[in-house]
Amino acid sequence: MTTMLKTKKVTIQEIKAQLANRIAEYEIPSGVGSAGTVEISLARGVTRTFRAHWTGFRLTYQKPTIVLKASLKDGSFWSEGYISPDQPSFVLVFRKQPHKSRGTGAERPDDKFSSAQSLETSRATTAARVEAGVIADEEIIRYEDFDDPFEAVAEFFNYFSFYGLRSVEADWPQFGYVADDSVRWDDQAYDAKVRPDLAKVEEGLKRSDILWLSVDTDPGGKPIPCWFVYGKDKRLFILSGEPEQRIPFSAQVKKAHVQTRWKGRDAKMVDFDAKVRPITAADGEEFQRIAQLLVANRQSVRGGAAETIETWMRDAVILELFPEG
Repeated sequence: MTTMLKTKKVTIQEIKAQLANRIAEYEIPSGVGSAGTVEISLARGVTRTFRAHWTGFRLTYQKPTIVLKASLKDGSFWSEGYISPDQPSFVLVFRKQPHKSRGTGAERPDDKFSSAQSLETSRATTAARVEAGVIADEEIIRYEDFDDPFEAVAEFFNYFSFYGLRSVEADWPQFGYVADDSVRWDDQAYDAKVRPDLAKVEEGLKRSDILWLSVDTDPGGKPIPCWFVYGKDKRLFILSGEPEQRIPFSAQVKKAHVQTRWKGRDAKMVDFDAKVRPITAADGEEFQRIAQLLVANRQSVRGGAAETIETWMRDAVILELFPEG
């Protein structure tokens, strides 16, 4: 008989805390950045329409929703996030000036024009419709919905890192963030409450080879020693599923407490609380990508990497931890 744990509904305040943690992790300063800006607001009655290929979509959020937008300074790429505790959240990535071979209608067998003429005519028609305000000057290059608002916050930053930052070879510290008054986010008071002491956390993770993990799915249970991977992108992953490292109800973990100890010594480094995002085989490509990172850093692997990842996809859950201080 499988025991199902009830999960508490996420609140707007917790989403704000998750967002603050991400901003701190990426060292994004307050204000307008030299490469671009992340805008944060809180709104209700939000509507967003967009077109993907030839299909129109309309998002509607009646209840309070965190609205995010990360834009390059030149406006060529931007990402939007609609993060809600009450309904699926969406992350959208756009670019201005669509690629010449996309969204043009392309050549059909019954075209009266040559391929070059078709593309030129289509581009001219699109430009005229944009200028007239009939359609927006944007091309969506990725969109995805998330049941977990914490995952949506994480992917909002991940997607823009991949599409936006890479296009101009920029890093997050070259960005800034601007929080609208609607968020009621007082930088000093709020940051002191929700942001971790990242320097101490990072030092503890770098100097530890295992960490001791307590999870909300095992209240009162003993801390579990876990090997982990902490990458250059400051993302922290733990695998649950190996015989010596099984975390109770790992697919349902939401919160954890972490203890780090000095490598080779029995000396405590730093403790911190963390939000947790389980990643399972159902997440497909993301699970495989992170599993490859884990297996590359695993000290002892039985069998080859492909065989190990196949076993993990069948039996394991990957946990991503977000330090809260």
